Amino acid sequence: MKIIVIIPAFNEQAAIGEVVRKSLQYADDVLVVDDGSGDNTSKIAGDAGASVLKHQTNFGKGVSLRDAFKKVDGYDIVVTIDGDGQHNPDEIPALAEPILKDEADFVNGSRYLNGFDENTPAYRRVGQRVLDIATNVTAGTSVTDSQSGFRAFKGDTISCYKFRDPGFGIESEMIADAAENNLRIVEVPITVKYDVENSSTKGPVTHGVGVLLKIGKDKIIRMTKR
Repeated sequence: MKIIVIIPAFNEQAAIGEVVRKSLQYADDVLVVDDGSGDNTSKIAGDAGASVLKHQTNFGKGVSLRDAFKKVDGYDIVVTIDGDGQHNPDEIPALAEPILKDEADFVNGSRYLNGFDENTPAYRRVGQRVLDIATNVTAGTSVTDSQSGFRAFKGDTISCYKFRDPGFGIESEMIADAAENNLRIVEVPITVKYDVENSSTKGPVTHGVGVLLKIGKDKIIRMTKR
């Protein structure tokens, strides 16, 4: 089975090299989408062994994934992982396994499948539950981590994803697209490190509200299509 790992990245020079090197232990190829970084993300990723697609402007995670998915023909499994070191690439085989066993088309790495870790910040617990509920209502699913950036996709299903949202609303949108196309969605537990995340230009509340509004917009669009 041929596997590619996609890493959307924005100013991730501190962690991107290690994420690429570890990912290459479990994948045939790694593609980093440098979404307008102002640091050395592209060079470090390339030196570590990744192919690099460089955006001159910061377009957003949804655009990065859209552009990357256009380049994954011929792969049996497509894995997405964040470039900030929050996720552990050593868990890639666990995400690929349900697809290899033909038990899933979409594998969602869940930080909360077994409940919230005691180290999970309180604001994340509240915000995550709200976004999970909104996503599940829109998609008719029961996922426990709708905002996970660590996922695996069966290669012949990638045309199901439309990439309408340019930003972080893409995580929920992809779940809804998978459900709408009757794909088999499975969750597996993953670990997470919160102390390595880049500080966002948006506060967590602003970010969460923005994603929630995009989920609502996506719900309206899907209802009007029926």
